[in-house]
Amino acid sequence: MALSREQIVAAAIEVADEGGLDAVTMRLVGQRLGATGMALYRHIANREALIEAMIDAVIGEFCYPEPRPSHWRDALAALARQDWRSYLAHPWMLAATATSRPPMGPNMLNSMEWALACFDGFDLTVRERLYLFSVVIAHGQGLALTWTQDRRPGATKWWQEQLAGVDMPRLQAIPAEFGDEELDFGEEFEFGLQRVLDGLQSYLDNR
Repeated sequence: MALSREQIVAAAIEVADEGGLDAVTMRLVGQRLGATGMALYRHIANREALIEAMIDAVIGEFCYPEPRPSHWRDALAALARQDWRSYLAHPWMLAATATSRPPMGPNMLNSMEWALACFDGFDLTVRERLYLFSVVIAHGQGLALTWTQDRRPGATKWWQEQLAGVDMPRLQAIPAEFGDEELDFGEEFEFGLQRVLDGLQSYLDNR
């Protein structure tokens, strides 16, 4: 069968979604497409290049909105929510992008330029823009690291079992607060995001 770079990248993303980034090999992706691993090298130089293409494809899938919201807070909230959705849809993206040296594909570059432009109109240094942007990104990455490791239902029940008989009033208040309600990681993400943005608001106001 005739292969295209887009088909190869899409198949590799499917493999990573099912088995994680370590599962992605040229041989396995080729098998999924009914081709040999060697056939893939006509379109993709190596596994590293394939992973870079996968990352950029997902970034394009969850691209930031255009036009960008006019208020910096709305823009950064939209950015954080898109990144959060990408981590839940493709958990391997977290490990692939939470690094000081992320692959700089076209979509990655466009997304970073979009993010840094959120602070246009403020008298900020390049360093300040980068650090403020990183604070927002880190919130989603940190919470996703917790929730993408184990997304099975029943987290509330697990906490109730662990804290049963623990004579510590503040810990006992946790199951009392939630009862049978399932822990909502989306709610936790939104709550934390707004507090992060509150902190940025305070910094920019004082700045």
